[in-house]
Amino acid sequence: MVTKMGHKENVEILRKELKKQGRIYTPERELLIRVINSMKGKYTLQEFYKKARKRNAIHAKTTIYRNISIFVKAGFIKEKTLPNNRKIYETNHKAFSPK
Repeated sequence: MVTKMGHKENVEILRKELKKQGRIYTPERELLIRVINSMKGKYTLQEFYKKARKRNAIHAKTTIYRNISIFVKAGFIKEKTLPNNRKIYETNHKAFSPK
């Protein structure tokens, strides 16, 4: 479980998770951490994409789909599968320090 911490520590968790998964760190992924922290309540990937796009954190929708599992495994996002097999997400705000 991730404890409350600052952005620097969040980036370190992200880097470790990326290394475990054999992926590389990118500034775009770091920007997505900030977007995730700003999300309130439950949301879909489409809503996450719209917010990330509005904040100029990403340019392509595929970026969200390729990276969501990284953020779930790192503890930044909780994922829930609905009865219709659709997924819904919620930010694990315990993983972030207060603004």
